[in-house]
Amino acid sequence: MTTAPHPGRPVGPDSSAQPVALLALDDTLTDRAAAFAAWAKEFAAAHSLPEQWLHDADAEHSGRRRDFFALAKTTYALPGTVEEHYTAFRRRTPQLVPHRPAVNAAIQALAAHGWQLAVVTNGDHDAQHAKLAAAGLADLLPTVVVSSDHGVRKPDPALFHAALARLGATTKEAWVIGDSLEADIAGGNRAGLRTLWLSHGRPHPGGPLPQHTADDIVEACAWLLAQER
Repeated sequence: MTTAPHPGRPVGPDSSAQPVALLALDDTLTDRAAAFAAWAKEFAAAHSLPEQWLHDADAEHSGRRRDFFALAKTTYALPGTVEEHYTAFRRRTPQLVPHRPAVNAAIQALAAHGWQLAVVTNGDHDAQHAKLAAAGLADLLPTVVVSSDHGVRKPDPALFHAALARLGATTKEAWVIGDSLEADIAGGNRAGLRTLWLSHGRPHPGGPLPQHTADDIVEACAWLLAQER
């Protein structure tokens, strides 16, 4: 794929500035698919409905969760209200986010090499913090900027600038790392930051261009550290 030109590390007065990584959460630091699969297994067993149907419906309605549960009620005469199921889903799925030691080690390596780190994520404050806790990342990443706390969502550059302000950092040494071309890459580009896209094996479909592409967060962290040599 074509990538945007690499801007290189700054030289001159700002060359000693601490590097910064602004990290997306869902499908970047955490494995959303694994959490959903664990929830689907529980939910299917509790309500005697096909687990595969939940996965198929999720692919079609993952961004419209109330529609997802409305369809489940219509298709399988699911007891309870849509709102009850929606609320329970939002409470349970963050608890099912898996702990991935390789990811934790990669984040620890960045911190050990002097990187300032922050999570920049769209979503609900409590749910996003619960995901970090379940993944064992809460202590490693104490600076978390969540859209629900700021009234703006990625790709709005304001959310990235809020994270930089929390860190006392500037755009000069900052990278945005995430799996969403629109939210993370387009947003980071608009904010004047370097961007690193996590492809998860996907070809680039066109649209916003990152400075670099990696398959996953572990590979991305290793690549960032290699640029310092």
